Amino acid sequence: MGKTALLIEIAAKAISYNFVVARVTASEQMTDEIIQTIQINGEQYIPSKKNMKSVSAGALGFSFGLTFSDETEQKYGFRIKLSMLLDELKKYGKGILILVDEVQQTNAAMRELATTYQHLIGEGKNIAIAMAGLPSAVSSILNDDILTFLNRANKVELGPIALSDVSLYYSDVFSKAEKKIAVGLLDKAVAATKGYPYLLQLIGYYIIEYTGEKRTITGEIVEESIRMSMSRLVENVHLTSLKVLSDKDIEFLRAMSEDSAESNIADVMERLRISNSYAQQYRQRLIDAGVIVAERRGSISLAVPYLGEYLRGELV
Repeated sequence: MGKTALLIEIAAKAISYNFVVARVTASEQMTDEIIQTIQINGEQYIPSKKNMKSVSAGALGFSFGLTFSDETEQKYGFRIKLSMLLDELKKYGKGILILVDEVQQTNAAMRELATTYQHLIGEGKNIAIAMAGLPSAVSSILNDDILTFLNRANKVELGPIALSDVSLYYSDVFSKAEKKIAVGLLDKAVAATKGYPYLLQLIGYYIIEYTGEKRTITGEIVEESIRMSMSRLVENVHLTSLKVLSDKDIEFLRAMSEDSAESNIADVMERLRISNSYAQQYRQRLIDAGVIVAERRGSISLAVPYLGEYLRGELV
């Protein structure tokens, strides 16, 4: 939760530490996008004069700035081009940071990026990488036989924002927007977020949008903002999370949803009439997918806000 916003903050901080940043969304074409983004974002640090060593049409290297010569463009692939960009930017005290959002199941592009990074680090290049994604996708990458070295990376799990911080944030935003809101209504909006950054953004956005030119945020506005946010949550989070799960996984989650809070694993086993070994398989798979959490022995909870309400048919 909040991973994209965090990557944006990392990008801003990295620029202040002399990194050229390429922020992309995971895809089969992302290696080309990474090269192009580095060229665009790094061009400002390169003197405008042509690179005299490589101005001829057939020369290897750069024709000008960070634009590759025709021969380089045609002859070399992602790894060599990225290495060349690193060497050129090093002359001006710059490194490269690659940020990959919405990491998916392992594919050819992800393998190429990760193995290229490993080689360049081994060569002492000034390059760093940060990736963000749902736990299931991250788990797939970390368990890939080719990419086991990524397990040495620093892993950060993002949890809910404290409701006290949400309250302070909303109070500040509404005040700057010159909107008045009663304490009770503010508390209602804050509680509805459950500390989930996506809901914090949505509910706050709809409140401001529906208030319009009016100065006072009413109860009706807060109610409608929450309702619309729940609809977006179902569409963009719940359905997306469930789409990659099997029917048996979803059946396990439905059994859990009968509990208002955490579930006892023994109760879920009884509801589904499954053995402990089967229950443990579902439990681990759903933990890896980031859909449930196990905070104490014998108990499990739904990790995605309002997923239980959705599975019980209380959200439409």
